[in-house]
Amino acid sequence: MVHDHSHKHQRHEHGQGNYNRAFAIGTALNIGFVIVEAVYGYRANSLALVADAGHNLSDVLGLLLAWGANALTLRPPTRQHTYGLRRSSILAALINALVLLLAMGSLRKQFVVLYPILLVFLAIWCISSTIV
Repeated sequence: MVHDHSHKHQRHEHGQGNYNRAFAIGTALNIGFVIVEAVYGYRANSLALVADAGHNLSDVLGLLLAWGANALTLRPPTRQHTYGLRRSSILAALINALVLLLAMGSLRKQFVVLYPILLVFLAIWCISSTIV
């Protein structure tokens, strides 16, 4: 039994896209969310809301960094940059990761200074969970 059919292949590319609209919408929504959370967190005296607003602000900064890197990747190659600036998105991801690691390190330092007794309980909990 012969099965005969034709395949219509559409052109499928993985080139650099222009995501300006997506970045603009995502950034605007996150900035709005940061403002609402910060205002209501301050009014309600809620440290959780204010902390989440700070977390979302770092997301906004990451989006802006990615947006800038995306704009650089769209630049055409030149004599000096024969590949263009397409690697800027990788550098932006690296910078974002380093900033997050620095933030985590500063939080860990504050946690150790402010709550040393909790470290003892966390250590006991971790050790007991591995034994069980």
